Amino acid sequence: GGHVLRALAQRIPEQQFVAVRGAYGEQVDYDGLDNVEVLAQVPGEEMAERVYGRTRVLLMPSSYESWGR
Repeated sequence: GGHVLRALAQRIPEQQFVAVRGAYGEQVDYDGLDNVEVLAQVPGEEMAERVYGRTRVLLMPSSYESWGR
């Protein structure tokens, strides 16, 4: 799913993005993208403050969780 965020960040360099590292699968490399802040895994109880409260749009492109498709 992180490849979707990487593509968006490349296409919209004037927009700031926050990426949260996942627990499973391949981790996407955001090196060279100054508009992406990468956070280590965030515990569920901290997501509201550290992630949700900072966003206007939330994108969760999971390649592993079928409920989101």
